[in-house]
Amino acid sequence: MKAHERLMLIHKILGLADNETICFVEESYASLKNNILTLAYLENIRKDPDAKLSGIKDETGNIIGLVLFNPESEESESFWAIFTNIISSVPIPNNSSRIFSGIANDLNLEQLYNTTSRKFIEAVIEYFSVELVNRHLCENCNITKEPFNMTYIESRNSRLHGILEKYELKGEILEICCGNGMSTLPLVRNGYNPLSVDYDKCQICQGLEHNALDPKRTIVIDATKLSDFFSEDSFDTIVGFMLGTIYPFNKSLWEKMMIEAVKLLRHEGMILLTVNKKEEIEILKNALELKGIQGELIDNTDNKGIYDQWIYIGNK
Repeated sequence: MKAHERLMLIHKILGLADNETICFVEESYASLKNNILTLAYLENIRKDPDAKLSGIKDETGNIIGLVLFNPESEESESFWAIFTNIISSVPIPNNSSRIFSGIANDLNLEQLYNTTSRKFIEAVIEYFSVELVNRHLCENCNITKEPFNMTYIESRNSRLHGILEKYELKGEILEICCGNGMSTLPLVRNGYNPLSVDYDKCQICQGLEHNALDPKRTIVIDATKLSDFFSEDSFDTIVGFMLGTIYPFNKSLWEKMMIEAVKLLRHEGMILLTVNKKEEIEILKNALELKGIQGELIDNTDNKGIYDQWIYIGNK
């Protein structure tokens, strides 16, 4: 499936047919934080008197995107290039966001497309998910599609279903370290709609291919840098299932993830984590409680000793 063979949300925002090729100029969702390519291109574009750009405006009247149509040439087919500072403006505008806004305000825009920040961010997330599955974000990718049983294991699904029946989640949910969506499927089947993140784009790609992950709700980012991409107090619930493997030598990495998770958790919000081994959950528990989380470590072991053997549930 090519990105232009299905109608994405970004097509709807721009009122374009599904056969129109759209390209965000940055190479990943995470790279939208600093917009290195975006600013380099825009500096050249604004020096071109023949360049014709349109703007994408949010509900507050801010220009959150710029659109440039590139006609067909000997080198390439026609396409729509999109530039945005929507990610670099959260939680507060960084320098690249401010430069983008300065350039946008200097331009004579041909037309404006109206949307909301929430819808546009969803469109950005979906775009990078679709491009990832299409193997457009990984140079010389030779990884083939995994069988579905790598994503869906009935015994694991049943085990998580039991946990989710016992501990009801609430509000806006962030799932960290989602992997290929093996844990996301039970979440969705229990009526939840998490925003799922992981640093391993190959695992996310596999989950997207099997529809275990929602392209509009899945992002490739580093969980040790969550507060770079989300405002504090953004989520009511944060979950992470079968986190690990966690050892004393890499515990600082996991401690950083827990610190970041606490920043994003709202007052009285809940965090629910599972791991394989007791020593792993103790590392997470200690890191969370140093940041003010009050919770409980739960022995969930069974005779198989594989999935979700130890649980931590806490509140901010």
